[in-house]
Amino acid sequence: MFHYRNCIIITAVIWGLVAFIPAAQAQRQEFETIQCLVGSINPVHSSPDLGISSIDFKGITQSTHESKLFDNWTRHTVLVFRREGNKTSFNGFTKALAPEGEFIIWEFSKDLQGDVVVKAVEGSGKWKGVKGEYTAKRITKGKPIAPNTDQYCEKVVGWIELPK
Repeated sequence: MFHYRNCIIITAVIWGLVAFIPAAQAQRQEFETIQCLVGSINPVHSSPDLGISSIDFKGITQSTHESKLFDNWTRHTVLVFRREGNKTSFNGFTKALAPEGEFIIWEFSKDLQGDVVVKAVEGSGKWKGVKGEYTAKRITKGKPIAPNTDQYCEKVVGWIELPK
């Protein structure tokens, strides 16, 4: 009887501790947005075999998720673009700025064969220590309003975690 009661108590303590583990972990949030950007293209080199440019984009984000996470955030993106024949690659950074002034820095890259990978690398304020990833797909592209510019909107789907 004494042994049985101890087993019940130990089991109850273990279940109690397990119940608190998720509360101590980071909260993962899913998000979806539409972001529209306009950019200036700065050609460095262009030949049939190789093209190199830098591009400076600025834009705004509209949330399409019920959480409204990242709604009305502004963005500044810089990237270096490389074309080899018909294949492209690029890498760069985006500073996403909240209406309150806090920010998240995102890093992205695309190799000659692969998809775009975007990861959170730094944040300020409540975003300090942030982790996250997203994918982006262009949904519209406008005719350039001026030479060496690019205007488009993309759908973004991702997740983000804040440390506890």
